[in-house]
Amino acid sequence: MARAWRAPAGRRAGASTALVLLTLGASILLAASPGTTAALAGCPHADARAHKTSLAKLRKAMTCLVNNKRDRHDLRELDNNDHLAKAARRHTNVMLRQNCFKHRCRDEPGLRKRVKQSGYTKGARAFEFAEDLGFDRTPRRMIKRLMNSRYNRRNILDRDWRDIGVGIGWGAPKKGRDDSKYATYTIVFAWRRP
Repeated sequence: MARAWRAPAGRRAGASTALVLLTLGASILLAASPGTTAALAGCPHADARAHKTSLAKLRKAMTCLVNNKRDRHDLRELDNNDHLAKAARRHTNVMLRQNCFKHRCRDEPGLRKRVKQSGYTKGARAFEFAEDLGFDRTPRRMIKRLMNSRYNRRNILDRDWRDIGVGIGWGAPKKGRDDSKYATYTIVFAWRRP
């Protein structure tokens, strides 16, 4: 009669525990590695259609998508900056109010003055900034469109940027577009040195 061999209960539990701990440890190391978080994590609400979620969630999705693009090119993640976001929001609101899809609309200061008025440059000896504009149905479609533009792609992938501010509003800044289907985006990129 053949006898089946059984490992003692303690050994099986020890092997299972070791496997679980090894998997958990590898996951923690991977998550803590610089630059991997954005690439591994999806961007919630990246496919949300206009008016189907909050502007705050769309803003986070766009920031996440920009940082994912940067991560794929081994560039540092940009820090969300409230001052830049304020400048971006103000410009988005002006574009929508005036149906003006430009970097400077009627009776509005230019980007340099808008960034200074936001407080971003206060105390800085040197600073630089750029702006991308667009409107689309979802953040993912918007980032795809921006990446297909040489000018906007260069801004997104500029290695000097440290900060980002995203402004979003409901609608399209052009007459004749169905505002219920679009969100308008202003993305301001910048760096500063004290």
